Amino acid sequence: MKKALAIIMVLALTAGLAACGASKTAEAKPFKAGVWSVIKDGEEVATYNFTDTMKECSYESAVSEIPFDYEIDGDSYIFHLGSADDNSKAKAVFTDDDSCTLTWEEPAREETLKYKGAAAQPDVTAQEKKAADPDCPYLIINDEPFVVTAKDGFENAGVTSFICDASTTYTFKSSNDNTGWKVFVLDEKFEDGAKYLTQAHTPMLETNGVLDIEEGQYIYIVCSESTLTDDEPSDARLEINYAEGLSGIYQDSHSQRATAVFLDSGDSVSADIHWGGSATEAYTWKMDCVKDGEKLVYKNCTKTFVKTDDDGGESKVEYENGEGYFTFKEGKILWDGAAEDDCKECVFELMIQP
Repeated sequence: MKKALAIIMVLALTAGLAACGASKTAEAKPFKAGVWSVIKDGEEVATYNFTDTMKECSYESAVSEIPFDYEIDGDSYIFHLGSADDNSKAKAVFTDDDSCTLTWEEPAREETLKYKGAAAQPDVTAQEKKAADPDCPYLIINDEPFVVTAKDGFENAGVTSFICDASTTYTFKSSNDNTGWKVFVLDEKFEDGAKYLTQAHTPMLETNGVLDIEEGQYIYIVCSESTLTDDEPSDARLEINYAEGLSGIYQDSHSQRATAVFLDSGDSVSADIHWGGSATEAYTWKMDCVKDGEKLVYKNCTKTFVKTDDDGGESKVEYENGEGYFTFKEGKILWDGAAEDDCKECVFELMIQP
């Protein structure tokens, strides 16, 4: 009897080992759509935003913001960071549906991920606000500037209001610098008149200047000469138009890794460029340019390398007083006079068109 039992146990053990040897590593599964936090020392240091389609995802840290797609290859993930030419391989071990350890092959490192929740929904659009508030006109600029007059405010409880229809940079120019225009930009509708508006909020701009305004935001304009206490409004005008020149936020359509902020002050243009080399490394360039025909020429470029990792990261200036130029034409800015060969292929295009 003991011998028979021993034989049965040996057979069972052999069968079990055979079964283990025949098993395959489980295939990787798609990440739950939404925002995943990268946790280090108990704090969030970066985020991944995964989508249901595994396309148009994004990674964001203090030094870089990188779009990516990913696919599943057996028990691994292949991440296409920035462009389809990059294939970064990683594996994930899930402790549950909302947490995992992501291990990258090259460079070798680990990340602890926690599910944070669904991705934030976009703000209510200007069209949706318009449908709910048909009496509030759009800020629409065609061939001529959008004009607000003192009479407009005089006839509307002292304040002129409208909804921004396009996210961009706007200029505000008064016909009379002595007129006390105040411009307020709010995310929500303000129900009361000018008196309560000026008490509850601080104007974003007074008289003349430039403002970045998002589609769907409410713009309220108050003129000191158009309150209900005035017998008759003046003929003061405030013209609103798109910002001229090269000012704006641009993205490199070639690498899809570089973004640039150009600020055009007339004769000169400052440039601040950020290149996300990887999830933990980035390069920045800062320079002041002088317009020379269709070129932006600079001689004071500073290039800095920035890294964030498990050791806390570093920032190192690679060179100063670098020389080069950009070429601007047909609404694009080309970095064809860059010191680095990769940068010479950059084609910066405005991210938000007026």
